Amino acid sequence: MHAIRVQFRGLVDTIRMGQVPARALAVADSRSLVRSMFLASAVQIELLPYLRGGRPFSAIVDHTGCTRPDRLRAWLWIGSELGELSRRGEVFGVRGRRSRAIADGDRLLTAHYRSMLEYQVGPYGSLDQLLRSDVGEGRSDLSRYADDIAQVSLAAAPFVSSFVRRAVAEVRPENVLDVGCGTGVYTRVVLDADAHAHVEGIDLAGNVIEAARHELDRAGHGSRVGLHVGDVQRWTPEPARRFDLVMLLNNVYYFDQHNRSALYQDMGELLTERGQLLIVSMLAPGSVAAAHLHFMLTCQAEPSSLPGRAEIESDLRSAGFEIVASEVLVPTEPFIGLRATRY
Repeated sequence: MHAIRVQFRGLVDTIRMGQVPARALAVADSRSLVRSMFLASAVQIELLPYLRGGRPFSAIVDHTGCTRPDRLRAWLWIGSELGELSRRGEVFGVRGRRSRAIADGDRLLTAHYRSMLEYQVGPYGSLDQLLRSDVGEGRSDLSRYADDIAQVSLAAAPFVSSFVRRAVAEVRPENVLDVGCGTGVYTRVVLDADAHAHVEGIDLAGNVIEAARHELDRAGHGSRVGLHVGDVQRWTPEPARRFDLVMLLNNVYYFDQHNRSALYQDMGELLTERGQLLIVSMLAPGSVAAAHLHFMLTCQAEPSSLPGRAEIESDLRSAGFEIVASEVLVPTEPFIGLRATRY
């Protein structure tokens, strides 16, 4: 009874302090943060696959090369309190749904949590410095974390792939240019959708291009693909080669806002008479995810930002394009697909 009275008194005093709903929300936020940081650190040390099936604490110490078992034990206890790890005496294993997916090799979730510790939280942690920086100063996340960004962006791949397949079915392209082709996921969508299509892909990241080349060769598409490392605005295709589709998928926002109309105009020069420009992009504003991405882009040293709908439509008109199709691809998000032809 005494304990109950103490707890009741504590609740009464808490209510008298005020802001109870706000403080309750803050507690929930803290728990979500702890879960995210635990999973992010688990990905960083690559421990979850090792814990499948359960491992004794002494084995985990040896596996991690740990010299501070007190800290390791404290960290493992967090995972068990969250329900992400199971604990039976001194044996720890994988339990939570997120942890199981990461342990099983889910590349998207692994990249998502790995990006949290520095890429996603970095601009918030250095906000004071970023707000006082000069033009041309900022972060270098887009190049530093290119692999993780490419993997995380695949969350939208099913929606974008559907949009690309419909465009391929209508246009029946012989030649396609995939700008910022990344891992080659949408290059492969085109090749799988039309056995007669040939794709040229270009990306700034040489290691990403090599990975894409390996995957496309393994899928049997090597003879129908040409991959290039470089900037599309400085790249010259083979003489007289024109494309029936030029794809800018999830990358318009990496180009300087003031140069996008010129980019579209350059891409238009590469189109055949019946050719179409495909653009897929998140727009700002419109959701928490869009606002978060836009903020992170503006914090980069290189000029980057999400386009607004009016802006992207105006830039296309200025470049001589007419929008022939526009649709929202992801429910609840300002994530759109556009198809445009030259006037």
